[in-house]
Order: sequence, then structure tokens, then C-alpha cells
Amino acid sequence: MKATVMGKEFISGTSKKTGKDFAANVVHVAHKKNGVEGSAVDAIWLDPKTYPLPDIQIGKIYDIDRDSHGFIVGFELVR
Repeated sequence: MKATVMGKEFISGTSKKTGKDFAANVVHVAHKKNGVEGSAVDAIWLDPKTYPLPDIQIGKIYDIDRDSHGFIVGFELVR
């Protein structure tokens, strides 16, 4: 899926469910979706070690790949 990055943020804390610490880069994207006039939007959670926040460019288009369980396996800059 191709999507345009509209915003980004770093989130960290402690999980209420497991008690473990977590950290993630959350990328807010807009993309095409059947039945939606205009653009649909999503928030995608990325591993900050694999996808450093400074490397993610607002306003650019990325190709997002997910595995059969919906987990992100690719987040590549297109243009």
C-alpha cells in the first residue's frame, strides 16, 4: 500500500497489560481506500530501531508492506 506521511511522533511508556517498557515511532498516514471519498487515515506503529524518526519524512510517499497477520514488514520511501 502506498501512503503519504502526514505526521510522526515518538511514544514510550510501560504497558498496563504486561508491565514491560515499550517504545515506538507512530507515523500518521493518508491513503486511498475503496468507498472513501478523499483519503483514509491510519496510525502505523514502527520499531524506532528499524525506522528512526529523523529518517521518516513528512509529506513523502511510502510503500507499506504487511505480513499475513497485519504486522509491518516494510516501510520504504517511494518519493
